[in-house]
Amino acid sequence: MKRNMSILAILVLSLIATYSCKSKETMSAILHNDQGTYDKAIEQAKLAIEKNPNDADAHFELGRSYSYTGDMVGAYEEFQTAARLDPKRVADAETGIKSNWAKHFNAGISEFQTDNLAGAAHEFELTTQSDPRQVKGWLNLAKVYASLAIGDSTYTVREYAAVDTLIAMTKEDSEDYASVLALTGHVMVKRGMKEEALKIFDKLLLDDPANYEEVERAGNDYLVTKDWESGATFLQMAVDARKKTDSEDFESYYNLGVAYFNAKNCPKAVEAYLSAYDIDPENKQGNYSLLLTYYSCEMYDDAILQGQKYTEKWPEDPNAWNVLSRCYGKKGMKIKAEEAMKKAQELSQ
Repeated sequence: MKRNMSILAILVLSLIATYSCKSKETMSAILHNDQGTYDKAIEQAKLAIEKNPNDADAHFELGRSYSYTGDMVGAYEEFQTAARLDPKRVADAETGIKSNWAKHFNAGISEFQTDNLAGAAHEFELTTQSDPRQVKGWLNLAKVYASLAIGDSTYTVREYAAVDTLIAMTKEDSEDYASVLALTGHVMVKRGMKEEALKIFDKLLLDDPANYEEVERAGNDYLVTKDWESGATFLQMAVDARKKTDSEDFESYYNLGVAYFNAKNCPKAVEAYLSAYDIDPENKQGNYSLLLTYYSCEMYDDAILQGQKYTEKWPEDPNAWNVLSRCYGKKGMKIKAEEAMKKAQELSQ
């Protein structure tokens, strides 16, 4: 019994020693936070700080209060101040910051997965406020802004600002470095800063050629706006990277052919379409594009051979017979030209 009383006495003395150095306002803030009366806790913590700006415990409690009331900017600042004033508070402060960050980051992911982009943007904004040092928060915020900007241009400025922050804070040894580079490259394309985008994507592929899909996406964006030369530049980069990773496919060469064809670069268009043909010789669109390219580039002998092969495989296509007729005509093959044109007219009826 005496032993238990002694232990109790020690615990009481320990608690007294712990709290005796705290002001009554700080103690009140602790109690109000524990009881969930956060407005009162904020009021008392501020009074404590007014009396003693170096009261680390008061700053910490204010950080707790702000965390509970949703003021992530205030929470981060107060936790950081508490850690600066008292090294013993560093671990607790970091725990509070990480807890706030994880809470809003996970909520942002959840909102994004349910296609609530506005909700995701809000949560990722709170994520970056909870801990502005973390790249992942800014990266996800920028991606959501980019998605929202497709339907609402007012988000474009926010997207650019988030990316600018990412560029400034992301180091090359960061696990998210490649993702930041890719996102930055796409933003540079949107801004019309082609040369800057090229440098970024060139570095992205230099670090890892397997990032070719990001460069392809940029190239295809140029095709949508009919900027054929820029599209060809980026798509050629992607194709070259695919070669290094043994990832060549029909679509990448075909899109490259489309870009070069519309940019009036005949040799490159033929080369791209032939590469697509080698991968998938049975693809109808690829065969027809090669035929049309040969004809448009005045390579009539090649066009005739391609046209003959094409019409053997797909004899019901009037467009192919029409092109083949023109090729025959360019080579002075009048009878064959008339026969092919007749076939084209019959199929068109």
